[in-house]
Amino acid sequence: MQTDLAAPTRMPQFPSTRWSLIRRSGLSSDGRVAFGELTRMYRPAIVAFFRARLGAEAAEDAAQSFLVASFEQAWWPRADAGLGSFRSFLLLLLRRHAGHVRDAAVLPLDDTHDGSDVAVDTADAERRFDSRFALLLTAQAIEAQRTRYRERARGALFERLLPLLSAPPEHGELKTLAAELAMPPNTLTVEIQRLRKRLREAMRAQLGELCADAATFEAEWAALQRVLDGA
Repeated sequence: MQTDLAAPTRMPQFPSTRWSLIRRSGLSSDGRVAFGELTRMYRPAIVAFFRARLGAEAAEDAAQSFLVASFEQAWWPRADAGLGSFRSFLLLLLRRHAGHVRDAAVLPLDDTHDGSDVAVDTADAERRFDSRFALLLTAQAIEAQRTRYRERARGALFERLLPLLSAPPEHGELKTLAAELAMPPNTLTVEIQRLRKRLREAMRAQLGELCADAATFEAEWAALQRVLDGA
């Protein structure tokens, strides 16, 4: 989806609510709720990593054992702010867990295997993780804006505008849609521009909540743009 990521917007404030959520995702009752929310958000990216690193059959079991260990051993609350972002911290944990799974010999290797593909597997797994992570942030931003439009009784407008952000309208499509929505074409163009800007700001806010400081945020934002451009 084209969200004009490079355009400047207001810098999110640090530290953030999401980072605080990560910090309190421990064994307390409040921690269980926090961990459950984080798991719901990022499990697809975790599974994508293990699918690329360990194979489809082992991915679900590896993801489940990773999440159980993360909760029971309170890995996530010990997130190192020195790494800058939750994405970097999570990747570090995933690499370690994948290594433990391989060491446990759940993935038998044939006699000709010399280990030369390990680095390639890891790089591919991290690319898939980053791609899914970026798409999850995009989806979260979309849902936030969908809720915002619905609260203002403009949900139908949001659903009509959203497809236009990923593919430019064909010749005459904008005029036809404007007529269906009973608004001038110029007004519809402004509405599309506003939604694109709001989605960009929502994505920046989502990402900012996963970064420990402003410098890390800018690096993560640039990386997110590269991932989405590649997707």
